[in-house]
Amino acid sequence: HGDGSYMFNVPISAHYVAAENDLPILTVVFNNQRWQAVRGSALGLHPDGYAAKANQVPLAHFNTEQHYEKMVEVSGGHGEQVTDPEKLQPALERALKAVMVEKRQAVINVMASDPV
Repeated sequence: HGDGSYMFNVPISAHYVAAENDLPILTVVFNNQRWQAVRGSALGLHPDGYAAKANQVPLAHFNTEQHYEKMVEVSGGHGEQVTDPEKLQPALERALKAVMVEKRQAVINVMASDPV
């Protein structure tokens, strides 16, 4: 998932349902702190509009860091944020342990740069 699609898919409800039904799901969120779909739609529909002329497309950039890894913890899952690529592999191993051994869901919130 990207961070925008993770947020739009009502993660608190999804994690609740997974916990209630013993579904040990691993979710990796690629977090570039952007809603690329919103940005792309705004620019696609109105290529000469306000969004195209603004420094940032309104509501497409998250200026406040979102800790998506905390959402799974509400339902008893394992959550981690990864900011260093060197730490991704160990974080994935811990998440897989939570999912495969402990039978809990897990979220890895991977902070990524935006290529655009």
